[in-house]
Amino acid sequence: MSEHKKRRKVEICHNCHTILKPEDNFCPNCGQENHDLKVPVGHLIFEVVEGFTHLDTKLYNTLRAIFLYPGKITKDFLEGRRGRYVPPIRLYFLASFLFFLLLGFMIDTAIEKGQNGFFDGVVDGVSESKSKAEKENQKRLKNAKKALKEIKSSSDTNGLYKAEYELNDVKSDIKDLENLNEQTKDLQKKTNSWIDFVNIDADEILDEMNIQNDDTLRTLIEKLPEHQQRQRLIAIQKQIVLDTVNTVELSDVSNEMSEYFTETIGTKSQLKYVLRLHSLKNNALLKVQYFQDTIITIKGSDGSVENKAYKQRILKMSDTELDSLITHRKKTGRASTNFMGFLALERGFLRNVTHYELAFEEDAETAIQEITHFGIGVFSLMMFILMPIVAILLKFLYSKRSHSFFTYPFRILRYLWDYFLYLIRFRKTRRYQYVPNILEGHTRYYYEHLIFSIHIHSVLFLMIVIFVGGGVFFGYWKEALAATMLGFIVYFIVALKVVYRQRLFKTIFKSFILFFLYIISFFTILSITGAIKFALS
Repeated sequence: MSEHKKRRKVEICHNCHTILKPEDNFCPNCGQENHDLKVPVGHLIFEVVEGFTHLDTKLYNTLRAIFLYPGKITKDFLEGRRGRYVPPIRLYFLASFLFFLLLGFMIDTAIEKGQNGFFDGVVDGVSESKSKAEKENQKRLKNAKKALKEIKSSSDTNGLYKAEYELNDVKSDIKDLENLNEQTKDLQKKTNSWIDFVNIDADEILDEMNIQNDDTLRTLIEKLPEHQQRQRLIAIQKQIVLDTVNTVELSDVSNEMSEYFTETIGTKSQLKYVLRLHSLKNNALLKVQYFQDTIITIKGSDGSVENKAYKQRILKMSDTELDSLITHRKKTGRASTNFMGFLALERGFLRNVTHYELAFEEDAETAIQEITHFGIGVFSLMMFILMPIVAILLKFLYSKRSHSFFTYPFRILRYLWDYFLYLIRFRKTRRYQYVPNILEGHTRYYYEHLIFSIHIHSVLFLMIVIFVGGGVFFGYWKEALAATMLGFIVYFIVALKVVYRQRLFKTIFKSFILFFLYIISFFTILSITGAIKFALS
């Protein structure tokens, strides 16, 4: 609550009905604040905002100290001068709120840009070049025809040969330009389907057909070139369709699968038809003609092939069934995760992975948005966990007791040498009277390092919001991000020197050690937090 807050005082406490004096800011009986809240909504909103951000001199003093005097806000806070600044936790919440708001906006913008034609610049560049080439070639063709006509009328044989050669050259360029036009159309067609992480391949199709993992057909198909794989799989699918006993029609087929099994009829591809795709039932046996007189027997899987139907079954499995599946995967060496026996986490992880795999097949854009916003949530939680870890690293690096532990062997040798010189009467008095303690010297309290950790993370978030946010507005966010990170490194070194008061060389050395440990802690905590939150969500 602001120290300069104007209270609307009452004469009687509304909570315990104690009579209040004009100078009472709080009830002496129950402690309730002497402040009347019977005011318009606008006043209440202003007070809430003021209470959260301290929109008075505190916010101004805090921002001024942050950007003009690195480390000053932490130094003043630890020395007791706290009233002039926004409290550390409140500052962190404000900075992180703005930071993650900006991060979410940038990610949504990037996804939207990709959806609306991420490669439009490439296509537009090709189209612009093509347009210029068309105009140039049309002009050349017109001039070549005109020159050919004039030379024919003058009966100049050599000139006629040159003119015909130039005319053929122009026609060749026009033909190349038409090919470029076709390539441009193909590029535009590809960019219209903005997400295509991995083109569908033979393995995926055989999975959807529920072919056993070690089946001979898989081995034979893998040995074929890609263009022959498609022809062979279409021929086999035509045979599978005819067997209504051992096969079942796929009810939910992706667009990629439909396109893969689409054939055209006629030399001009005027007619198209799509096969109604079927898959083998579990453990079903079926003889098919692989090539000319070669007959092979293909077998349906035992239910372990991870096709779309299999993934949909996983989402419907009970906890007991999933536990059995996870245990079977571990025995066969197919387990993708290991939560050290916590089956509840493994169940959640498997369900969520399966959910997003199916979501990518159905609507990749929505799936990416879900994952990115989930990642932002994980990142925010991870940062809240990381700050106390950074405080531990600071306590280790800037603890006199830690230094004492590492330097103890040298100090004990110094003590023994001094004692030896005293025994042989080389010295009349001893310089070191006491055996050195392995952990001696006072050190800072943990909360002091925690305050510095909170402040430095808040500063990082605010710098990114202000400078990178400005870069996003003007279209130079990459350059702004690089400059911000470089500036923050310098800021961090200066802040360390101001708060811990050590020499510049030692401060720089410790900052690099801290940076290395920070990177390790960052990715370790991020992976653990992400995996657990993903499994529990």
